Amino acid sequence: MHLKARNLSVTFGQVKALQGVTLEARPGEVVAIFGANGSGKTTFLKAVAGLVPVSSGRITYHGEDITALPAHERVARGIHYVSDRARVALRMTVRENLDVGGYLRKPAERREALKKVVDLFPVLGEKAHSPAGILSGGERQMLVIGRALMASTRLMMLDEPSLGLSPILVAEIFNILKRLNEEQKITMLLVEQNAHLALSIAEHGYVMENGKIVLDDRVDKLKENEDIKMFYLGLTEMGTKRSYRDAKFYKRRKRWLT
Repeated sequence: MHLKARNLSVTFGQVKALQGVTLEARPGEVVAIFGANGSGKTTFLKAVAGLVPVSSGRITYHGEDITALPAHERVARGIHYVSDRARVALRMTVRENLDVGGYLRKPAERREALKKVVDLFPVLGEKAHSPAGILSGGERQMLVIGRALMASTRLMMLDEPSLGLSPILVAEIFNILKRLNEEQKITMLLVEQNAHLALSIAEHGYVMENGKIVLDDRVDKLKENEDIKMFYLGLTEMGTKRSYRDAKFYKRRKRWLT
């Protein structure tokens, strides 16, 4: 499904969280969004999901203007926001958490979706009747992704899916995301601080600063961009590490934002 955001702005009181953001995700594409904490990445995902009000601009999905559409109507259209920190209903069982994701679907469809989720994440089947509160961080991340898949998601927006996970679990989660994209053609918006991981599965990338898009390009181009190497990959032109406080970093960053 084709997502387009045009000149999107979100304001919280006197704070301009988003300022004229324009972003596009084509059907089946993985789009990565980079930026420092507070740059507006999560606000953008929540605006697309209908979880925060838009001050100005327009969001279209598959040709339909969804700017004023309630969040639950967006879920019904296959748009699902997977929040950071793997938020689940801790006292509900794993199965109940998954069923919540599929509440809009018919019973037969829900059973079929559940089978696919369990095939993808066997541990969720093994612990189906256990409270979600006993799951590890990685298992909870699998649960929130599985819950999204239960909703027949066609546009999945993931907010820091690697947060707090071990390197082994992070690799497993990203392999699954790549598989979902390749096999089920799910369009993804990915906010991820680990730029190496994000760039490994994304096709297009956007960089946000102070609520604005300051750079966007195809991933193969971004990987060669010296600003991306320095700001997000921690590499100079020679491939060596550089301090965040390096004077040249700030000089280039200032130029980048003007």
